[in-house]
Amino acid sequence: MINITVKKEYKCNICKFQWQKGELTYEKCPDCGSVDITLVDSQKDDEYINENISIRRSYGGNGRGGRAPRVCKCHNCGYESPKTRGAPCRNQKCPECNTPLCGAD
Repeated sequence: MINITVKKEYKCNICKFQWQKGELTYEKCPDCGSVDITLVDSQKDDEYINENISIRRSYGGNGRGGRAPRVCKCHNCGYESPKTRGAPCRNQKCPECNTPLCGAD
């Protein structure tokens, strides 16, 4: 038997305090006592999690930073140079604007 309790998430519009409780309902903020509270839609968080689940390695994705970058790129001016194995991109500087390079695909 599975017992699932839906947790309601509340937010105070005055002090911005957020809290969640299982079966209780609130009429005022437990922090400041204001009655200006709203029920937060936690479905948005679930959508964000489900949307990004495919990039996690544990779910078959390549993950963020899952492999070595192919090029070193300057995010300031767009200059690119081939990645040298064993040399981090951050240790190289852009010859055009002297900004540290970052790894990119």
